[in-house]
Amino acid sequence: MRSHSGRLDGTGAFRPEGPPLVTAAGAFRVATYLLAVDGLLALLLAGLVGVPGAALAAGALAASWWRDRLELPALRRLGQAMIVIAAGASAIDLLYLAASLLDGFVRLLLFLLLYRLFTRRSLRDARDVGFLAFFMLVAASSVTFDLAFLGIFLAFLVLGVWTFMLHHVLGEAERVGAPGPAAVTGRGWLRPPFLGLSLAASAATLAVTAVFFIVIPRVGQAALPLRAKLGAMVSAFSDHVDLGAFGEIESDPSVVMRVRFPEGPATPETLPNLRWRGIAFDYFDGRGWKALRPQRSTLTRAPGGQFELKRYRGAGPFVTQEIYLEPIGTDVVFAAPRLLGVSLGAPSIAADDMDDVSVAIPAARLRYLAYSELEPAGRLGRDAEAAPLDRRSLDRYLQLPPLPARIAELARKVSAGSGGPYDAAQRLTRFLAVTYHYTLALSRQTQLEPIDEFLFVRRSGNCEYFASALAVMLRGIGIPARLVNGFQRGEWNPYGHYFMIRQRDAHSWVEAYFDGVGWVTLDPSPRVAAAGGGLNRAGLYLDALRLRWYRYVVNWSLRDQVTVAAALQREASGWRERLRLARAARDLRRRGPAVAAGVAALTVGLGLWRRQRARRTARPQPRLPRFYARALRVLARRGFRLGPGETAREFLARARAAAPACAAPLSQVTAGYERARFGSAPLSPSDLAELERCVTRLEQPPPRP
Repeated sequence: MRSHSGRLDGTGAFRPEGPPLVTAAGAFRVATYLLAVDGLLALLLAGLVGVPGAALAAGALAASWWRDRLELPALRRLGQAMIVIAAGASAIDLLYLAASLLDGFVRLLLFLLLYRLFTRRSLRDARDVGFLAFFMLVAASSVTFDLAFLGIFLAFLVLGVWTFMLHHVLGEAERVGAPGPAAVTGRGWLRPPFLGLSLAASAATLAVTAVFFIVIPRVGQAALPLRAKLGAMVSAFSDHVDLGAFGEIESDPSVVMRVRFPEGPATPETLPNLRWRGIAFDYFDGRGWKALRPQRSTLTRAPGGQFELKRYRGAGPFVTQEIYLEPIGTDVVFAAPRLLGVSLGAPSIAADDMDDVSVAIPAARLRYLAYSELEPAGRLGRDAEAAPLDRRSLDRYLQLPPLPARIAELARKVSAGSGGPYDAAQRLTRFLAVTYHYTLALSRQTQLEPIDEFLFVRRSGNCEYFASALAVMLRGIGIPARLVNGFQRGEWNPYGHYFMIRQRDAHSWVEAYFDGVGWVTLDPSPRVAAAGGGLNRAGLYLDALRLRWYRYVVNWSLRDQVTVAAALQREASGWRERLRLARAARDLRRRGPAVAAGVAALTVGLGLWRRQRARRTARPQPRLPRFYARALRVLARRGFRLGPGETAREFLARARAAAPACAAPLSQVTAGYERARFGSAPLSPSDLAELERCVTRLEQPPPRP
């Protein structure tokens, strides 16, 4: 046992003198509070607790730390009253006020955590804090997909193992009847040996957990339905958009979508003018656009397991997109036009006659596959099924509110002398892109209609004004058109080979209908010149790591497990085949000398490695102190020998029972041996002299009866 200098106070408790020592109880208390803080950070990261709520909870945690010093009768009664009030408020919140079941459950967890910290009295109470922090982590994991959660989880794992080990030490101390936590003291609870042991245990736990994560069947984002709101709604992807709706989000750098191409291409240069289509609008009221009369239908899976929307025409390149969509609060399915089909985790999807696709299940939109036929570059793709629109569709896509006549006159003037509808549309597109300026300063300057002011007064605007002006001018000269909202191509990440699409990439463009061709994309906005800067190399590396977190952790699915199992089976079959061939006589004769040399080299190398490892790890056996070795020789002459595996205290008890006269000096010698063997400081010369005198007393012959 380790010896410490100190004194006994008036209550009989041991008070160490000199530099303060870290007790196991103190380290356990620190670890418990760190677990609580880690759980609170997880809730903050997941958006289950706001910044004000997190600050209030952190203040309550700090107050509970100093609870013992503020233990006054009045405060105790006030605290009990507040606990009763808070318990009632939590019940009402969970049943009636919470926006979702998960939000109410999280606030209840916070209340229970603070209640347990303020009323802790035993090890069991502190252990409950760890369990509550774990449930906070579980609640956050169901709705957060951020890579930072990995750091919070690893911190919880290390702290949890450390807390468990300290809890075990304190529990054993209580079981054997230690006088109190102060009895379990030392400076090692916060030093590398103990922390290293906890880190090693955490690493082993993480490895075992990773194996279970890979092999346990996936259930998907099962907890997502517990929370109704998963993210902020992007206003441009509702069923109604006023001009200027993109003004607030075109400067937001938040990533909303990442798009990979699992079947190629590997570089973005082969995909010019790429964009991600979201929702189309057919009705213009002069100040905004609406999806007024979409004919929706519900689609089920095809026999191949995907949802088929259109057939492949063979006019443009076919691309497969693996899309990771952040929870932005819209049920729109984004993909490159022309969308042929999607594959996602939902029993059905909704599609309308404007080529919009949506799915109501949030988990199904987090990761999905989209199959598109891109528009051919520099030419029109022919479609034999693109017949002239009927009268009802023409009225729908040529609809215009009462507008100033000069808008239609400008459209006719610009398109005069064109060689057909498509040439006229191209002239109008180039006219807007060259003549007008792109800007995010969208303040109104007159009382004119927005399009009239844009074309003839302000002569600048954002993509919505450019697209709206083109759609209105196309309709004014008899070309069916509709407005489309989506995203630009985004920023290419060369380290992960995918596109990063941000809020500021939100974009509007136009689709015009031409007989024998179908809907064709027209984009009059000079948007590229106004695009914001990208990430530096470190930021791109980090985002590539984040995508891998989404792909292989958040979205690890049963299909992935089956794929890995099939790959392992193929690899095992290949190894069996190679071993079978290796056992063939001809193969053995050809490769026998090389195999023998390799085995010999491996054996020699293994032997050298084991010898070097043995030299590094071998520790000399501690030598017995001189006075204790002398005492053992004296007792051996009397017939008392230290048995194999017998501790010093067990030997003392046996010798004391057989020779009571040796009890007193042998007890002092044993205590000195333990101090020399396990103590932190060497024995002083005076201590050694006293122990030598005790050994001399042992050498004296026992008194005769």
